[in-house]
Amino acid sequence: MPSDSPAAPFATDPVFAAVLARMIERLDARLSPEQRRQLATAMPHILWEFPDVGGRLHLAATPAGLSVADPGASPPFVVRMPRATLEDAAFGRRSLGASFIAGRIHVRGMNPLRLREFIMLVEPLLESYREAHRELIPAPSPPLS
Repeated sequence: MPSDSPAAPFATDPVFAAVLARMIERLDARLSPEQRRQLATAMPHILWEFPDVGGRLHLAATPAGLSVADPGASPPFVVRMPRATLEDAAFGRRSLGASFIAGRIHVRGMNPLRLREFIMLVEPLLESYREAHRELIPAPSPPLS
């Protein structure tokens, strides 16, 4: 479970920071205890960086749950991409695989033997982001006629 007072993700946009924090809460609820255990064993710390918006999220994974950790720590596993790449993947406009091949996603510190655990995280993470985004950034109202 997320901690009672998780560190806030660093982002210049407070709404984006809130979406990232909510995404982790939703992801934690979505993963099974076995998936959490696998993730905690494979990658207990993942730093997600969004350099185009000054955003950063340090995900800490334990068998008990996922939480947002202090962004000052430097975990060995780092995923770096533009915010639009995450949103394109979450909303089905472009796959993360295509973005990776196109050089829009950079990964550092990935042990190839742990790729399965990371891939296991991708779809639940995108689904959690999509839900958090819709929850915190409502669609604009249609124009008045």
